[in-house]
Amino acid sequence: MPAAVGGLIAATVVVSLVAVVGKRNGVPLLRFAELAPREVWSGEVWRLVTWVLVETEPLNLLFGGLVLFWFGRDLVEAWGQRRFLATYFGIAAAAAALTCLAALAWPALDSLRFTGFWAAVDAVIVAWALLHPFRQILLFFAVPVSGKALLWITVGGTVLFALFTGVAAFVPHLLAEGVTWIWVSENGPGRWLRRVRLPRLGRKRRFEVIHADRDPDRRWLN
Repeated sequence: MPAAVGGLIAATVVVSLVAVVGKRNGVPLLRFAELAPREVWSGEVWRLVTWVLVETEPLNLLFGGLVLFWFGRDLVEAWGQRRFLATYFGIAAAAAALTCLAALAWPALDSLRFTGFWAAVDAVIVAWALLHPFRQILLFFAVPVSGKALLWITVGGTVLFALFTGVAAFVPHLLAEGVTWIWVSENGPGRWLRRVRLPRLGRKRRFEVIHADRDPDRRWLN
């Protein structure tokens, strides 16, 4: 396991446990870590990042950690550890900032408080699928799907959950997936931004983006 992936999982587990146990004992860490648009506009900008470090549901924490372990390794291999972490938290912060902007015109969104790292985990899945559209995995350890299919399953699943439980609660997830497509997609708008960085980073091959059509490795990934 790359240090960036292991450290990210460990940090999320530790912060989540401290926040949840602290809430039961009168320590308001969870309340100060949540993404709350009203508080962000009041100047508490650290919430744009801290919200993805707190997961309050144990099953979400377990399966989200497994997803980070499975897909994070390939992203670290393609990007390097520093870029992986910067992208992970950068997309989370961008999705949070856009959520706060949307809350200015959407009262239902303005009153919500968001926690959980599944918006960022969704972004990891989307990034992996965009980089490896033809590589196959065993979904649920049984169903073979390609990266391209996994992309649509992830986005479609998010939309389905949003329609059943309320769109406002899934705005950060949908925005994180959209921001990831913009930044990672080979044909997306983010390619112009990447071209600005490539000359400076060209000496470090670990930052090279590898796309599946040039990736000879199409192994089955469990």
